[in-house]
Amino acid sequence: MNRRIAAILTLTAAACLTASCSILSPEPGTLNTNSGPTFTGPPGSGKSPEQQAGEGALAKISEYYTVLARLNSDPAAPLSDLDAVAAGRFLDRTKKEITTSRDGNPTPPSDLKVLKNVITKHDIPIDETGAPTAGTATLQMDVCISKPVDKLELGKPILTNPSWPDPAGWRVTADYTQPGTPCSAGSF
Repeated sequence: MNRRIAAILTLTAAACLTASCSILSPEPGTLNTNSGPTFTGPPGSGKSPEQQAGEGALAKISEYYTVLARLNSDPAAPLSDLDAVAAGRFLDRTKKEITTSRDGNPTPPSDLKVLKNVITKHDIPIDETGAPTAGTATLQMDVCISKPVDKLELGKPILTNPSWPDPAGWRVTADYTQPGTPCSAGSF
C-alpha cells in the first residue's frame, strides 16, 4: 500500500512540475521570486538557473513530505530514508522528532502533498552571463501542504544544494512551518 501511495505521489509531483506546480487550478502556475534576477538565463539557453533550481527544489520538497508522512506512520520504515531529502542539523532534529513520535503513538497513514509553492528568496550561483556556476544554492519557499481531512497548512522550508548546479543535490535544511498556519498566510 505504501509503495502504491509513494508511486502515486511521485507521479503527482512530476505532473505538478509539468504544470508549473499548480494542481489546484487547471491553468499553469509559475514559480515566483521576490529577489534577484527573475528567470533570465543566458542567451540561447533553455531554462534559466532560477527555473532549474525551482524545479529541482520543488521535486525535493515533494519527496521530503512523502518520506516524512511515511516515516511518521510506519514505525518499521528506516529513518535513514531522510538522508536523501534532508541535511545538517535539521536532518538530525527531524530524526529525533520522529523517534520520539514513534515511541508515543505513530500517526495514522496520511498523504502530505504540495499543492502550491512560491519561491520567496533565492541565492543561485551564476556567472556574469547568467549561466549556472558551481557553488551552494539556497531557496526559501512558501508551500501550501495538503494534509488529511481536507486541511491545508502553510510550510516555510529552506532548501540547500551544496552541489549546484547538480539537480540531485537539493536537501531540506530548515523548515519554519508553524503548525496550523493556513495557506492564506503565505505569499500566494
